[in-house]
Amino acid sequence: MADDHKHWMLQLFLSSKDKLEIQVEDTLISCRCILVDMDVKHNFCTGDKAHFTLLLDPTDSLSRQIRQNFLKGNSYYILHHELAETLQRNFNVLLENYNTDTASILFRSIYDGFSITKEVQNYDERILKLFEIMNLCECGEEDHQLKHYAHNLALSPSRLAHLFKEQTGIPLKSYIVLHKLQKAYSIIFQGGSITEAAMEAGFDTPAHLAYTNKKMTGMSASNIIKDSEFLKVIL
Repeated sequence: MADDHKHWMLQLFLSSKDKLEIQVEDTLISCRCILVDMDVKHNFCTGDKAHFTLLLDPTDSLSRQIRQNFLKGNSYYILHHELAETLQRNFNVLLENYNTDTASILFRSIYDGFSITKEVQNYDERILKLFEIMNLCECGEEDHQLKHYAHNLALSPSRLAHLFKEQTGIPLKSYIVLHKLQKAYSIIFQGGSITEAAMEAGFDTPAHLAYTNKKMTGMSASNIIKDSEFLKVIL
């Protein structure tokens, strides 16, 4: 179970058998599979039953197409029966027999289920360059400062922040936090400790990482690690 939280990612929730219960803002929903938009308060409960959740970077092409063609400005989108049934079936195959092939089938069915032919407008070249810089980031002390990115893009910090929010709908400072959290989890799932992850991802202290994670996921990092054996294998 996760407490009330919201974050700047799209999130897909899929139950293994029965429906899951999720509260999105003030609406309690019972369904097999649901997509929740970024920056939307939600909490969920699956009891002791396995469930699958997928966090999607809102700036990538798939997420932008999902927001444009499925969410359409709404807080959530409940997947239709046929697609939800397909995803559940593939998820249960994966639960019973994990290997690269069964994992690929589940992820392919997700991507195929949201396949879109209509393209979304590309980002400004300076935003694309920013993504390149962040992908190569070593997460040093100076690397996550707005002025660092602005200097590399020959923009003022305020102009860069405005351009990023205009292009993506996300505050740049919030996206930097996402970047750091993704880095931390990558380290943890490769066997690093929470302390190592906090330091290498650019958090001030392990407590800072723990606070940020709890605020954004509604769960403690230690509980996520303990209960997500499956996720660790996939990553």
